[in-house]
Amino acid sequence: MMLDPKEVEERRKRILKGIIRTYIETGTPVASRFLVSKYRLGLSPATVRNIMAELEKLGYITHPHTSAGRIPTNKGYRYYVDALMEEEQLTPWEKKKILMQLINSQYEEIENLMHQALGIVSDLTHQLAILFYNRENNIYVEKVNLIPITKNKILVVIITESGDILHFFLEGEELPLHEKLDKFANFLNAEFKGLSITHIKNKIRTKLISSPDPLYSMFSSYLKLFYKILDSIEGKRLFYQGARNLLDFGFSGDIEDLSSIITALEEKVGLIKLLEQDLKKGDVNIHIGEENLCDYISECSIITARYKLHGKPLGTIGILGPKRIPYARMVSVVKYVADVLSQAIESIIF
Repeated sequence: MMLDPKEVEERRKRILKGIIRTYIETGTPVASRFLVSKYRLGLSPATVRNIMAELEKLGYITHPHTSAGRIPTNKGYRYYVDALMEEEQLTPWEKKKILMQLINSQYEEIENLMHQALGIVSDLTHQLAILFYNRENNIYVEKVNLIPITKNKILVVIITESGDILHFFLEGEELPLHEKLDKFANFLNAEFKGLSITHIKNKIRTKLISSPDPLYSMFSSYLKLFYKILDSIEGKRLFYQGARNLLDFGFSGDIEDLSSIITALEEKVGLIKLLEQDLKKGDVNIHIGEENLCDYISECSIITARYKLHGKPLGTIGILGPKRIPYARMVSVVKYVADVLSQAIESIIF
């Protein structure tokens, strides 16, 4: 008797879902008899084995040489999170705890708040928590003051919209004379008030090089010095907490994988590039195995969510762990913490 194609596909989905859920829980290859008994599939072990063989041909599962059981491939994990996973909701107590630790906190600095959010994610997931923050995008200029110190030295004071005060010294023979300082300061405030550091740098490059503007050309040498100041502000930053969790879940016996993750954290470039790209994608992003742009973490999974200010993405927060992490739980934690972090940042700034 020929089965309906929809029924065949449904069987494959149920068995693949069972394999992945079981492997996430146990970390050991999954056998057909175990699936039949645990999930009450209503199928014989022989039928399940045949379906597992089909799934293996399709590239969703594979089997170690020493075992008759099967484990998921990267393709299998990807299909699971895209089509089969059911998000696991946080408990009311967990949500209340997150709100109390972030919204009701006494933090006055955004970065302190971020570290608190990292600690929450690490504690709730038992994974390595990661956070990307592009400081340049989040510093908005309220006012620029230029204060003459000596003939060849000027104090530049940048007051941000969040109330922070950044100060730098400009030294050299090409500095504006004292009588021109006011004109240059007025120009800076007229052109750049309310803009982010990134936007200001882009505007200076465009107006001086790509599409020359006479007004900008008049202050050309001074703007180049001002640009150097902006360029010195530390921009893209990566924070993490919970490195000890790597020893407790999935990597305890694999020194090579642990070493690769530590290298990725120390070098930062690959991870920052990945997390920065997530800012331009959806609110929640999942990277599995070789989907990660960084070779050092090709045996890992990363889940991130964007935190925002008035709907505009500021950065990403998430977890890095082994591929057999409980994705449904991880997504719920990361997404909820990102939402609450967004609210907490707004309460600090406004």
